[in-house]
Amino acid sequence: MEAKLFEAARLGNLHALHDAVREDAAVLVKLHILGGVETPLHLASMFGQAEFVREYMRLSSISAHQLSQFNQDGFSPLHLASASGHSAIVEFLLEFAKQRFAVEELCMKKDRDGRTALHCAVVSGKIEVIDVLLVHCPETATEVTFHGRESVLHLAVKHHQHEALEYLIDQKLGSLVESLLNLGDREGNTILHLATAKRLIRTVEYLVKQPRLDVNAGNLYGLRALDITFACPFNSSDVYIEEAIRHAGGSRSHIRTTNVQVSTNHTPSQSSSQEKDEEKRKNNEWMKEIRSGIIVMASLIATLAFQVALTPPGGAWQDWGPNAGVGHDEHKPGKTILYDLARKKYNVLMFSNSQTFLASIATIVALLRPFRARRWILVQSVVYITVLSITVEFFLIVSMTTSVKLLEQPVSILVILVWGVFLFVSLFGFYLGTEFHLHKNFRQCNKFF
Repeated sequence: MEAKLFEAARLGNLHALHDAVREDAAVLVKLHILGGVETPLHLASMFGQAEFVREYMRLSSISAHQLSQFNQDGFSPLHLASASGHSAIVEFLLEFAKQRFAVEELCMKKDRDGRTALHCAVVSGKIEVIDVLLVHCPETATEVTFHGRESVLHLAVKHHQHEALEYLIDQKLGSLVESLLNLGDREGNTILHLATAKRLIRTVEYLVKQPRLDVNAGNLYGLRALDITFACPFNSSDVYIEEAIRHAGGSRSHIRTTNVQVSTNHTPSQSSSQEKDEEKRKNNEWMKEIRSGIIVMASLIATLAFQVALTPPGGAWQDWGPNAGVGHDEHKPGKTILYDLARKKYNVLMFSNSQTFLASIATIVALLRPFRARRWILVQSVVYITVLSITVEFFLIVSMTTSVKLLEQPVSILVILVWGVFLFVSLFGFYLGTEFHLHKNFRQCNKFF
């Protein structure tokens, strides 16, 4: 009987629900006697079966207290409906609780992780549900989780829900914005600390524009948001984040400034910290230089590839006429001469030239946006493809425009093979080095977050 009810709840089968009640009028009441077990109401709320939820609650006559009953995983029907984004069910459950003066009890109910239904909706980015919950119980916006002491804004940043973050700050929190913007979690980290640590450029740029945000708020370790870019492993987006925070008036912590000024009283830990800061600064400068250099190189190669396509080697026919001795009927003005004289080689040349051009453009596009260390693998791969393609292109052009058949020479083939193996080994070595660097340094940032 219970198995059929659970299946009916999952599918929203009202006929099966009515049949079960006719067979045993107390079956729904029995399901809610024991706490800590899943009921068909939990399942229907999770799968968005609104009509089933309404009929189930009408037939079961459950109380407001039973409505907030947890399943074995520590979630109430409201938590499940909120996390899944079923706003109609959330609205119905809250109206049901409102009639029994139990809205606050239902909304403030926390799961085993200390999250309210609003927290669950924010984590999933369900804006419609967020709106419904705050309309019925705005007080729930100030609740924090049990262990991490995280607010709704912390959870929005932590789970990359930027739209939910903007919606809460711009439209729903009202006078609570200032306190929540600058509220610290268990480690004293504000949402700006979290956004900086996660390299969320869009979120950082949005937050520093908030007039009530304390951009220089410190956590329990005395670190400000700007310090986080130096505390975590290097990432190219740090350059943009640092610029945004400094533009908003952000600065490094006073502890760090004092250590720099009192140079005669440095402890080993202070000296080590300053050395890391200097290394971080050099990394930032190195990143800017190498990005600029690669973009310039890719731009030049793209220009050369475009020029080869525009004016291919050998020139173009200037008149109409027969193609004597080349196996084709006639040539046309503007048509490439080498296309008629050596069509197969010309096709290979144009294919290689296209690869060079597209790889150069891809390199430029990849470098225009900030990227994590792993994206260097993509950039280096594309650069290697570009270099290999332009090498093949060079040999083809020499072979087609001179009597020297480079591609038929064993030495030329050997050079190309050795170059290809070298590129592959270099790329694989870079990948292993990047993975080692990330795993070695990731714990450094997690020390604070």
